[in-house]
Amino acid sequence: MLKPALRPVLTGGLLALGIASAAQAQVATTDVVPGGTPGWTFAAAPYLWTPTIGGQMTSVAPNGQTVTTNTSISFGDYLSDINFAAQLGGAARYDRFSILTDLVYMNQSMTGSETKPTRVNPGTGPIDIPAALTLGTGTHLSAGTWSLAGGYTVLSGDWGNIDAVAGIRMLFINSTTNLALTTNITTPNGSLALGKSTTLTLNTTKVEGIGGITGRINIPNSQFYIPFYLDAGGGAVPFTWQAYAAIAYKASSWADVSAGYRYMMFQNGSSTQGVQHLDFSGLILAANIKF
Repeated sequence: MLKPALRPVLTGGLLALGIASAAQAQVATTDVVPGGTPGWTFAAAPYLWTPTIGGQMTSVAPNGQTVTTNTSISFGDYLSDINFAAQLGGAARYDRFSILTDLVYMNQSMTGSETKPTRVNPGTGPIDIPAALTLGTGTHLSAGTWSLAGGYTVLSGDWGNIDAVAGIRMLFINSTTNLALTTNITTPNGSLALGKSTTLTLNTTKVEGIGGITGRINIPNSQFYIPFYLDAGGGAVPFTWQAYAAIAYKASSWADVSAGYRYMMFQNGSSTQGVQHLDFSGLILAANIKF
C-alpha cells in the first residue's frame, strides 16, 4: 500500500475514475477552429479530480442473500483511502469532426463508516439492518469509468464553438466487503437471513449510451475561456448524466490549465443486484497538452 503522503501526488498525476466518467467530462480540447488547420490535431489532459462519492449498492452474500449498502466518501476520506488512482482525457480533431475519450480509475481500501449495510433480502423479502448492529466494515474497491464519443461542430466563431457528441460510457465496479455485526439477522420465522460475520461481493460492468454537447466560450481580449461539457443517457443502468464547467487559461501555444467542477451520476432504482445509485462530485484541476 502506498504511504499516505504519496497518495495525493499519484492522484494528481493521473485520476481518481474519477468513479466517473465516472466518469467523463471531456476535459481535453485541441483548441482548433474548424476549417482553420488542415489534418489531424490532438490533445491529452491529465487531471486531478478528488470527488465526494455517494452511492447505494446491492451485493451478494455467500449463501445467495442480497445485501444493500450505502456508501459515503468525503474529500478527506478519499485521499486517506486511496491506494492508486488514474485520470486522463484525450481528444483528436479533423476539421469539424472530433473523437473524445476519458478514463477514471481508482483502487481504495475503506474501513469504518464509509460503507453501511441497510437491508438484507434472503429471498423471502427485505429485512432492515439497524445501524446499531454494525460493528465494522472493511471494503476493497476497484472502480472506474471509461467513455468514448464522437463529436461534430454545429456552431463556431471568434466567440468559441459548440459540438454535438454521442458515444458510450462504461462503469465497472469490483468490490469485496467484510461485514461484522453484533448478532445474526433472522427472518420472522427464525431462520438465518444474514450471519454476523459475512463477506459481500459485487462485480459488475455496465455500458451506457450517451449524447450531449461540449465546447468553449472565449472571454474577449484575454487568454481565458470557459470549457463545458454536458451529457445524458442510459442503458444497463437506466439513467446517467454528467456536467462539467471550468475557467481555463491558455498558458502557451501547446498547453492550457483549468480549474472547474464536475458531477457524474448513475441511477438504477430497481431492487436487482448492482448499482442502485452512484454519484461523484467535486473540483477538478486539469492540464491540457496540445500537439
